[in-house]
Amino acid sequence: MFQKNTGFRVFFWVSLIVIGTFVFFPLLWMINTALKPTAETFSLDFFTGPKTLDNFIHILTDAKIMGYLKNSLIVSFGSSLMATIVCALAGYSFAKFRYRGRKFVMGMFMMSQAFPQAILLLSIYAIMQKLGLLGSYWSLLISYVVFTLPVGTWTLKSYFDQIPDALIESAKIDGANHFQIMTKVVFPLAVPGMVTIAIYGFVWSWNDLLYSMTLVTDNARRTLASGLVMTFLGMGSTNWGYMMASSIIAAIPVTIIFIFLQRYFIQGLTSGAVKG
Repeated sequence: MFQKNTGFRVFFWVSLIVIGTFVFFPLLWMINTALKPTAETFSLDFFTGPKTLDNFIHILTDAKIMGYLKNSLIVSFGSSLMATIVCALAGYSFAKFRYRGRKFVMGMFMMSQAFPQAILLLSIYAIMQKLGLLGSYWSLLISYVVFTLPVGTWTLKSYFDQIPDALIESAKIDGANHFQIMTKVVFPLAVPGMVTIAIYGFVWSWNDLLYSMTLVTDNARRTLASGLVMTFLGMGSTNWGYMMASSIIAAIPVTIIFIFLQRYFIQGLTSGAVKG
């Protein structure tokens, strides 16, 4: 028994070290490269050579990249807010209303997840072109809401299913209409689930590259991901210090949001998955 436990512990720690190396070494290399002077980019020293903040200062004072950052914040926060509202309304409808075709519509929502994003891009591109929305924020906002909708609706439906119907009936007896019931009774009880969907929508839109590069071609409206790709791919020689510094800056908003809202995020994931 002792030998088996010892073998398991050795296997566990070896696996942990190997996985940790693959996960954290690229991050450490990125931070190290971002702090190196340009002339020292490919030197073999690791956190021992000269360090500088010049790469970060260059990125933060680059008006074009800051414009990309502003666009990403507008699109990500906007799509996150829109997706949370739409998913909450749809989830409440599926959970608390009984009407013909409800299960079929819910099934169609979930079925949309089976299609690859690249294939859906063809139809979305055609629709946006027809509506005259190509190149605008709206093309990205609508696309991101569409992709958040299935997962968000299903998650919040599971959350609303746990709210007793008797609570809603009591509110109706007290004279509350459906809007008041949703905003003053149901939604406050589902805050963790709604925060989860808001974070999910924000991260999805913040990290997207395919749609932001295809639907928006005007540099003035590019988001950070596509803007950085176009900036560094267009350089005659890649400046790895600038690239790593910009990557770290791009990760900061998501990291901050998760740090402050992780309690709601974890609670939303666990509560929405349990019935009864």
